[in-house]
Amino acid sequence: MKSNPVVFMFFTIFSFAVSVYGQENIALGKPYTLEPVPAYEHCTDPDDGKQLTDGIYTEGYFWTQKSTVGWSNTSPVIITLDLGEVRPIRGLSFNTAAGAAGVEWPTAIRVLLAGEDRAFHAAGDLCVLDLVHGSLPQEGYGLHRFRTDALQAHGRYVAVIVESSPFTFVDEIEVYAGDPAWLDTPLAGPEVRDIKAYLASLRVGDSIKKRLIHDLQAIRELLADPIPEAVRAEITASLDALASETASTAVDAPEDFRAVLPLNALHARILSLQAQVWRASGLPPVVVWQTDSPWDPLSHIGVPPQNGTAAIDMKMMAGEYRAAAFQISNAGDQEAVFQLRVDGLPPNCVTVHEVAWTDTYQLRPVAAALPEASQEGDAYRITAPSGLTRQVWFTFHPTDMPAGRYEGAITLLNGEMKFTIPVALQIYPMHFPDKPSLHCGGWDYVNNGGSYGITEANRGLFIEHLRSHFVDSTWATSGVIPSATFTDGVYAPGDTASFDEWIALWPDAARYCIFASVGGQIGPYKIGDPGFDPAVQAWAQFLAAHARDKGIAPETIYLLLVDEPHDNAQDAIILAWAKAIRAANTGLQIWEDPTYSDMTLANQDMVAACHILCPNRQIFESKGESYQAYFGARQQEGIRLEFYSCSGPARLLDPYAYYRLQPWLCWKWNADASYFWAFGDNGRYPCWNEYLGTRNAYTPLFIDETLITAAKEMEAIREGIEDYEYLVMLRAAITDAEAKGVTGPALDHARELMANAAPRVLETGAGSIMWRTERPRTEADTVRIEILEALTAL
Repeated sequence: MKSNPVVFMFFTIFSFAVSVYGQENIALGKPYTLEPVPAYEHCTDPDDGKQLTDGIYTEGYFWTQKSTVGWSNTSPVIITLDLGEVRPIRGLSFNTAAGAAGVEWPTAIRVLLAGEDRAFHAAGDLCVLDLVHGSLPQEGYGLHRFRTDALQAHGRYVAVIVESSPFTFVDEIEVYAGDPAWLDTPLAGPEVRDIKAYLASLRVGDSIKKRLIHDLQAIRELLADPIPEAVRAEITASLDALASETASTAVDAPEDFRAVLPLNALHARILSLQAQVWRASGLPPVVVWQTDSPWDPLSHIGVPPQNGTAAIDMKMMAGEYRAAAFQISNAGDQEAVFQLRVDGLPPNCVTVHEVAWTDTYQLRPVAAALPEASQEGDAYRITAPSGLTRQVWFTFHPTDMPAGRYEGAITLLNGEMKFTIPVALQIYPMHFPDKPSLHCGGWDYVNNGGSYGITEANRGLFIEHLRSHFVDSTWATSGVIPSATFTDGVYAPGDTASFDEWIALWPDAARYCIFASVGGQIGPYKIGDPGFDPAVQAWAQFLAAHARDKGIAPETIYLLLVDEPHDNAQDAIILAWAKAIRAANTGLQIWEDPTYSDMTLANQDMVAACHILCPNRQIFESKGESYQAYFGARQQEGIRLEFYSCSGPARLLDPYAYYRLQPWLCWKWNADASYFWAFGDNGRYPCWNEYLGTRNAYTPLFIDETLITAAKEMEAIREGIEDYEYLVMLRAAITDAEAKGVTGPALDHARELMANAAPRVLETGAGSIMWRTERPRTEADTVRIEILEALTAL
């Protein structure tokens, strides 16, 4: 819905600086081109080609109004305005919204100007130029007009290049007239003939500079009243000097650059000013502290607690994996190096990780990477840069330890400085099974050399890491399916080498899932032809027989025929193939992940032809009781239920709510498998340098060409699978007690716990799946410990 421009101007004058709106908008009514064509279904309309310069702004929820122009999963977006003639240009503005429904603020809005010759010159990044007007809205849905009036340039063509993922939205672009004298001034900045090549060449250096600018601004905002005026003035002067140095220094990132904080020597000096702020706020040189849960998000800018404390009291079974953590905040003016020792616990029951801060494609640093801490003799080496908080992560994995309580201490030594953190490990009298009940997969696509970030060089380590995290359901692309060729109507089996290689990589998988990606025909036979059903049956019979010859039960082969079906044309394809496959009676399983917002609109015969339905978890939870009841009814009819999630970017998602709690939803709905898109999808850029990215990355790991590094997201997946097994064990213990005629308070408490456990935990994960969301993240551990006590009592 469009608003009256006068009314909107009153609103924006109230909200933003008056000077911007006193300028003449020389883009009003001017034509422009859009690359690529907008295609966001809720706002795209035939008027997208004129709405950005019509002077009218969107009212209502921004990306659901036709007055907004939008793109999905496309970056960069190039908008080129034609002013009709060369005009002096003072500045421009770009109006957008973000903060809800997975919509993030743009990471870059680059401005290029060209004269009649179309030789573009870089004029700046509006995301950076806009910083003088203050910070972006930090929480929740909001509007923002990125703007500048500091260009002093000229041009006929104005290219606005937006880098944003997964969505880009805008409803108006304005260009402001400048001084006619500027027409005689040559355009500054490098000449750009190929815009896309130009973007790739400067993305890393530009992102580094933005990180430095953002951190300077954030540290400046920490200078609150408790800091003495003289100290505040000194720090402000240092910030000003570093801001000037940042602006004037060209960033030259090496080829092996990693976006690990601090990014470079200049960034280290900037962060050291935060240490000065901390000292001025009364912090000691080093603070050791904890959050309520190791899954809580951390901020690299902010004042840590004045009187931090830390202690670890781990309660678990032998054979499982559980995490604990604490933080070290260094308020000193130099990097601090600590020797860390774990004393009093049995050997080899804990792994120590030095959590790495990495910046993201969206310029939101996260502490998610879990490289193992280096060892020096019997101690671990932990570093804490000046002005930065270092998290130390512990993965407990006792194997053959007898039940009982073990007490010890973690000591941190740095010269004369010593910290002692009490640590206790209580092992309960039961053992976690080698193979848990909940199946897990994530479109690993290791076949044919690997896909996305997986290559033959890192594939072995990748599979090993997944298996150690209870992943037992491997996925392959359609490349493993023998081709369907026919001679005189007789099926001629294709090459099985790709299939054979794939199953050899996963010799003990519980499920072999294939994205078959079928279409409207097989070989020469189209759906509806008399030969179609016999051809599909012959193909299915060969696949099943070959799998059986290789020791793979056909019932463990799951076929995704059409991905995420959401219209009846797709349903018709699935139904035709599924009917023929079922008629072949091979045992092959039909697995589908429909994404209808109303499942009654799906072809119900298609639904009935599936062995497994796997709805998207976020759709399932958001659509309410009637939607959920639909799948419950299908379960009653014998169709199995599983869940998958495919939100991103992975680094910004809550490891607790998004990853760990999905198995709890599986338990609530009697689903026996959990999937995430996608274990190997690194966005096709290095996980350690997301500045190279142009799209979301989904992997819950840190992948590089030859190594796989653990990350909190994957650890949360594993702990969620273990949580599910706790519930399996509790149910079995209750059943066993009832069979033996046991009565009493212990059994009554166990029944009550069984009934309420999943709802209690899932309530804490309701709402946003983003990591920055404030929520309690302790309930899953609280409940699992109650289950341990209940199992012991029974």
